[in-house]
Amino acid sequence: METIIDRVVSAAGRYEGAGDGDESGPFTAIIEIASILDGMGATIDYVATAPDGTELHAEHTTIAFDMWSGEATLYVLCAELNGVGQLIEISDSTFNNGRGTEGFELQIEISLGDTLDYVWSWGPPGEELAEQSRATLSLR
Repeated sequence: METIIDRVVSAAGRYEGAGDGDESGPFTAIIEIASILDGMGATIDYVATAPDGTELHAEHTTIAFDMWSGEATLYVLCAELNGVGQLIEISDSTFNNGRGTEGFELQIEISLGDTLDYVWSWGPPGEELAEQSRATLSLR
């Protein structure tokens, strides 16, 4: 059975496109996906840049199976999280930190098709999860 990790590994390459976000406004996006350790996982390097050239977001993410739970897991490192976030696969292409409205809930969706859609959603404590940023990219 093909997993999200298999799909991400097979999608390795450089993607370029555009995005928009409630806080950021429109931006250009570059995502580079690389297979690691013979396909055991992949790295996702993502940079979003404002029209004036200001870097809005940079992340280094690893996707792999967690050795303890066996679940497909994203390990996301970016300045906005002040460290590494761990998100578990909750559906075919969606990862969530499981905090719900009691904590800061974070979710990332990776949709692979004719384009790569990379979607960040979050909700501060007491608020529902809401889409905050979406980038749609094509393989270059």
